[in-house]
Amino acid sequence: MRKEIQNKNQFKLILNLALTIIISTTMLGYADRAQAKVAAKAKPKPASGLTIQKITIGEESLPAGKNQLVEVLIKNITQKNIPVVVKLVITLPNHNIVTFGAKKALSKSKTETRVLLPYPIPKNREGDFTVSARLYSTGNKVLAQSSKNQSKFFFAYGRYKKKRGPQRSLKGKARQKSSMESAKRKVIVAPLQFDPPDLVFKEVGYQNNNSVLRGETAHIKLVLLNDGGDVATDVDYSLYWYYRHRTRRKINFEKNMIKVIAPGERKIIELPLTIPDTELIGEYIIQASLDEAEKIKELNEKNNTTLSSLPLIFSDISLIFPEEAHSFAEDGRFLYQWRSIKYNQFKVQISLNKDFPDTDDTFEIPKGDKWESAKIIKPLAGEIKMAINLMESNSIDHLYWRVKARNSRGEITESGGRKFFVKLIAASE
Repeated sequence: MRKEIQNKNQFKLILNLALTIIISTTMLGYADRAQAKVAAKAKPKPASGLTIQKITIGEESLPAGKNQLVEVLIKNITQKNIPVVVKLVITLPNHNIVTFGAKKALSKSKTETRVLLPYPIPKNREGDFTVSARLYSTGNKVLAQSSKNQSKFFFAYGRYKKKRGPQRSLKGKARQKSSMESAKRKVIVAPLQFDPPDLVFKEVGYQNNNSVLRGETAHIKLVLLNDGGDVATDVDYSLYWYYRHRTRRKINFEKNMIKVIAPGERKIIELPLTIPDTELIGEYIIQASLDEAEKIKELNEKNNTTLSSLPLIFSDISLIFPEEAHSFAEDGRFLYQWRSIKYNQFKVQISLNKDFPDTDDTFEIPKGDKWESAKIIKPLAGEIKMAINLMESNSIDHLYWRVKARNSRGEITESGGRKFFVKLIAASE
């Protein structure tokens, strides 16, 4: 009897031990699987520090031949700005995959950057499209790419809608019930709306100098900005020049077209301009006009004409230095420089007034009947003091300068004027 009880106790002990081992193994298995799931969910940090956070498309359904707007949201977790090239990966309705675009952007440190690319849908392509994206370095190395879950889909339809198939005729309440059920099943997806484009020339200026000799070529620089929310295509622009005092006589010297400009994009236009040497000496204005035929619907229709920030000085004397609004230090180096072909004797005029009146408000370097053959003048200390006294006695911080020239026949001319500043040294107590 005692032996049977002992055997029963041993059996219970072995059974409890086995159950403990099974339960422990099961719990460890659950823990391992849970840890594996957590590890799978945790996204490893990309080696480049860049990730594609989101892709947004303009419309889920649109006609073939139109532009589909695609916005790629990039995140940079590094401490430095990274230049990238954004490309779209498009799966066509026939399941062929193409890469489109090469939009350059600067992904700024510790922030998100949005890049907008317009994808032109081919006219003969109808059906379902899939959009994903990749980031490349400027050396064409892949830095990041979107996941399958981030891909976007849209449908491109043809010019004519397909006719609906024949429907079985229903009567009375059955027809009413069928139409109600059909209306419930119908889901209307409103397309993503963008503001129209807003085109404006943000800059109308010059590449180097706004002062040219008669017969020389000036180099015009323009910066066109689309400050709106949608792509603009076939943007016409025209450029004119005119004499400041003859505003009705505008001469067109360029007509051209920008094929496409995306929202936020800037286009730099550089081109030459040669004003005939038979034109009057003086100041000329450059006018840049956009969409004169008003073919493009814009957010703001009143900013399509821009004038040059500085006039083009057209004369027989081309000023080089100082440039407009240059600032000299009182104890620094003063210098005046210019160019001329037709004239060989010169002097610099300094004045309080941009019209250079023949009064005490204007003085010349050198004075009186003296002229310089060089095309550069470095004022003496006394001449600099005269300019500073002229400023201080009139409580202003700027003066004007120009060049007066004479040729071998005794003919005299003047250049246009420029403003310059002098930064005075604070008086010590």
